[in-house]
Amino acid sequence: MISTRRSVLKAGLAGLVVAQGSIAQGSAAFAATSQKQTFDQWLHDFEASVPARLAAAHVAGVEVAIVSKNAPTPYAAAFGYADIAANRTLTPATPMHLASVSKLFTASALVQLFDRCGLDRHADVNSFIDFPVRNPAYPDLPITPHQLVTHTSSVSDDNYVGFDTVGDPTQSLSDFLRAYLVPGGKHYSPKKSYLPKHKPGTYFSYSDVGMALVGYIVECVSGQDFAAYTQANVLEPLGITDAHWYLREFAPGVLAVPYEYKNGALAALPQMSYPDVPAGALRCSVADLATSLRAMIGGAIGTPPILSPADVAEMLRPQVSPKIVPYQGLGWVQEVVSGHPYVGHSGSDIGFANMVVLTEDQNHAVAVLINTDEGDGSLVTDFRAAITTDLVHGAQLLG
Repeated sequence: MISTRRSVLKAGLAGLVVAQGSIAQGSAAFAATSQKQTFDQWLHDFEASVPARLAAAHVAGVEVAIVSKNAPTPYAAAFGYADIAANRTLTPATPMHLASVSKLFTASALVQLFDRCGLDRHADVNSFIDFPVRNPAYPDLPITPHQLVTHTSSVSDDNYVGFDTVGDPTQSLSDFLRAYLVPGGKHYSPKKSYLPKHKPGTYFSYSDVGMALVGYIVECVSGQDFAAYTQANVLEPLGITDAHWYLREFAPGVLAVPYEYKNGALAALPQMSYPDVPAGALRCSVADLATSLRAMIGGAIGTPPILSPADVAEMLRPQVSPKIVPYQGLGWVQEVVSGHPYVGHSGSDIGFANMVVLTEDQNHAVAVLINTDEGDGSLVTDFRAAITTDLVHGAQLLG
């Protein structure tokens, strides 16, 4: 069964707990032996285990990476297929739909731009864009970029239904947001476009629409299309040339094909997108994601650096009262994997299931990209959690 990214995201934010069974046992075994192992021993055992675990979880393919803040990427690998029908195997350079992991790039673009321009993330969003945004239940309270990027703005996804499309969206980001957030818009609802019971800044409600508005702020402040700005100021300084927000930017036969397990077999799905592009439409390989994550956690890479040390620290610092949410940075959220809370970001969309988490000391990140749909109660979710946990053990062995 294909799950919408909305339902999957809500499930993911409630926590990812590994179920009992053969997939979870792989992670438990690594946890029990990691203190005795060298990294090379761990790597041998991990790679030997993955093919059987792919088969058991009915997963087409997985790309993985361990990222180190202070050194080049120590590990990146891929297992399984990018395209089963074409017998095309995955590699660490195969672009994959990042889904909501894309939000880390959108948040980075906003923080970078506001720092370079000397702008205040706590100012009224209406001072940066060309249409009014106000929660009609609280017309005198401004919504701010800071609230949007921390999911506390009171912008709601409750009215987001039916926007997914095969291929690239035909509606512009501006038109989508105006129709959804401005009174009189085709998709506007005073009680569903915004949360009527919660003042801006007082309540956590994960919002794709809110993060799309972050991307539009970047457009308006920079005077550039959002995709063009991130390409020039986030991706290209890191040497990344094959990550894009739109499907049309990729050559045929390059992307990982999305799959779902149906009627006893893996079935290919179409490549999907949506008009709220900054919320989740970036396609990127695990190798390029690793490079990006290294910069996002403070690695001294990029010409010029995409984020200053102060920007990195600010993005990772808790930005919201723990009375509202246990942890929320700028873009970074809390992900619970195998019962353990991490700073990171998941990403689930039709045919894809991804995870990024940081080690406790934030000197390492791990990334897992899967081109198979989670479905409802699918083994894919358990597989993702177990592989993520294993990679964290590997990262810890690096010291």
